[in-house]
Amino acid sequence: MNSIQSERQCGARVQIRSTERQLVIDDKAAKIGARAFDVLQALFERRDRVVTKDELLDLVWPGLVVEENNLQVQISTLRRFLGSHAIATVPGLGYRFTLALGSAGPPADAASPPIAPAPAFDADAPGNLPARLPELYGRAADVDAVRLLTLRNQLVTVVGAVGIGKTTLAHAVAHALRDSFEDGAWLVELAPLAAASEVTSTVAATLHIALGEDRSADALARRLRSSRMLLVLDNCEHLVDSVAALASSILRLAPGVRLLVSSQESLRVGQEQIYRLGALSLPDSPELASALAAGALALFEARARAADPRFALNDRNIGAVVEICRNLDGVALAIELAAARVRLLGVEGLRSRLDERFKVLTCGARIALRRHQTLRAALDWSHHLLTADEQKVFRRLGVFVGTFALDSVQMVAGDGIDADTVIGLLSSLVDRSLVAIDAGEPPRYRLLQTTRAYALEALGEAGETAQVMRQHAVAMAERFERHLDDLYRLTKQEALVRYLPDLDNARAALDWCGRPDGDRRLQIRLTGAIGLLWNDAGLRPEGQRRVLAAIEQIDESTPPHLEARLLVRWAWLAHPAVGPRELAANARAVQLWRSLGDRKELFAALCNQIRFQTYCGEIAQATDNLEEAESLFDPSWPPGARLALLMTRSWVLQVQGRYDESLRWNVEILERANARGDEYMAVAALINIEQNAAVSGRLEESVMRNRELQQRLRKSQATVASCEHFVAANLAISLTRLGLLDEALAAARAALVSLEKADRVFDLLEQSVLLAARRGRVEDAARIFGCSERTFAREHLRRDKVEQQQHAECVAALHAALAPDELARLMREGESMSVDEAVRLAQRA
Repeated sequence: MNSIQSERQCGARVQIRSTERQLVIDDKAAKIGARAFDVLQALFERRDRVVTKDELLDLVWPGLVVEENNLQVQISTLRRFLGSHAIATVPGLGYRFTLALGSAGPPADAASPPIAPAPAFDADAPGNLPARLPELYGRAADVDAVRLLTLRNQLVTVVGAVGIGKTTLAHAVAHALRDSFEDGAWLVELAPLAAASEVTSTVAATLHIALGEDRSADALARRLRSSRMLLVLDNCEHLVDSVAALASSILRLAPGVRLLVSSQESLRVGQEQIYRLGALSLPDSPELASALAAGALALFEARARAADPRFALNDRNIGAVVEICRNLDGVALAIELAAARVRLLGVEGLRSRLDERFKVLTCGARIALRRHQTLRAALDWSHHLLTADEQKVFRRLGVFVGTFALDSVQMVAGDGIDADTVIGLLSSLVDRSLVAIDAGEPPRYRLLQTTRAYALEALGEAGETAQVMRQHAVAMAERFERHLDDLYRLTKQEALVRYLPDLDNARAALDWCGRPDGDRRLQIRLTGAIGLLWNDAGLRPEGQRRVLAAIEQIDESTPPHLEARLLVRWAWLAHPAVGPRELAANARAVQLWRSLGDRKELFAALCNQIRFQTYCGEIAQATDNLEEAESLFDPSWPPGARLALLMTRSWVLQVQGRYDESLRWNVEILERANARGDEYMAVAALINIEQNAAVSGRLEESVMRNRELQQRLRKSQATVASCEHFVAANLAISLTRLGLLDEALAAARAALVSLEKADRVFDLLEQSVLLAARRGRVEDAARIFGCSERTFAREHLRRDKVEQQQHAECVAALHAALAPDELARLMREGESMSVDEAVRLAQRA
């Protein structure tokens, strides 16, 4: 191209001189940079078509990776000299040189001439929507909901996290509604805009509206006064104030215009209806048939198949794909980027590399926004919109696992920021869709997994990781110490509802404390504070492992109250495998609390010791300790303390053989627990009442009470995981002793599920002996008995009265059926069996 041709084509006033690399207007050289001239030349040479943003980036910055805003800066520069009409933004596609050929270029503030729609648009429908939309996955309900909202309200904002699918949803809704508006549906892509001042002019140019000297939002709104259209303003979060001003003007002056906005935060304009878009649905289970109905899985399969037509979801890979989609929180962008990598890495390779997600999840579609071509770029976009204090709080939130509470945020993220300011900053992060709120009272907060990974990276780059991890562990210790303060005030189920949501955070804090750069004393402190929750939540094996790891850290520098607290937890979690070490540990805790003069803690430790002593047959010592516990009890303590004392008293009476007295105390416990709404203590009392019937030989009553208990547990909304296995095992035992063998076998099989979860399969061992013997499988019964005898001796397990009766029946049945040598031989074979093998042997058909 030479200067003369350019002059003839562009008109007398505008020349593009390629040789001199100049833009000349009215014989004066315009002061534009080299990049701006490259953009101009590229657009002019391709003026017969739309030039995509990616094509322009490759032409002007060959071999370099640059952000879209660099291109937008050059476009803005050119429009200042040529007028906003000279280069048209074609939403979703790119730019087109539109200065009329053979005419003079108007001044910069002149009216924009009409721009013919590009071929990709639907020429039969008013507006500029693409003629065809990509297939939508898992969003049918969202499309219907937003469509109805838009028909009924003048301003609807779709709000959600980066990459969640807001743009896709807005486009689909606009497509569904375009025939509902006389003047059509118009899409304005605002992501490329760098300056707030460009919002109104960009909307006007898209709508082919010529604004004169008054380029205000009100001026545009007045031009739309008689219009009946749908206007979609897409990707507004970085221009939210300007978009809010334009929306307010349209709401006042153009009642026939419906606004559908997509943004990471709302506009906060009167009449605005907010639709918060959630993640794509995830399957409840990795079963192929149900998984395929989930939106996240459907999107993954479609994108993976686009990259590799051979790909298909099947029974072999469905579990891994479900895990990938769940790990990515059902976020559409992350799933699309992940699926595109299946061809290269395979499903298992992708799953194993998700910890490196910012390296793996790259190379999105070239037609997508640059910030949607890598996962990191998408989050960079959101992060850069934050203030310095918002960034500080955001990165510190990365240490939280799962959900977290407001007071924890104030402790962990508020270093150097006062508590009230932290609340405001957290609110801003919620508004910007970087932090999600989980409904509840009080509400809890969470980061999506990918957002959390980004926050942790930012935390490391700021050099704050060790400091914030320590503060997180301190916050968790303080939180669970409140659990100890609530010990007798809250019921167990109330405590679980309040404190169980922070268990994942406690785990993460304990893991950090146990690292070489962690904190031993914090590990002891937090483990002792959380100790009771493990058992109540049905997580006894993990609790034992955590407590033993902390006990190993105790030394002469450990504060006595932390040591005492931890030793009590160890003995509590060890039950019923309480041996000399556990008894000594709890006795040491009793001694420490007595020396510290803490009446309430001493009372609780004594109640534990009494329980263990009754279980181990130390009746005299248990009776003496009961007297001390009763003397310590203060009637002003919360009601849970009295229930603990009554339950302790009933244990002592039971082992003393005073069954009628024990029964009366348990009836009182049941009445008090029901009145208080304490489901855990009520169930414990009912178990004792049922066991009282069993030990007294009233086996039919025992079965009846057991079945009632099971029904109560099924209906209960409370978490009573630590009771379920007792009830299940006791029913199987009573049915076996009654000779109802088919029912006993079914009950034992059902009981095995809850016993495995509680790591208490041994509770079925001797029931299994008796069941096998009475079903005529005497040799198997002898083998199971060998396993049982070895297990009870090795684990320091002791038998209560019911178990003693059952044991005697087992011994009698085996000695009646087998010669002593044969019984000894079979028991030796059984000693090599695991508890699981022995119990399952008895349950064979």
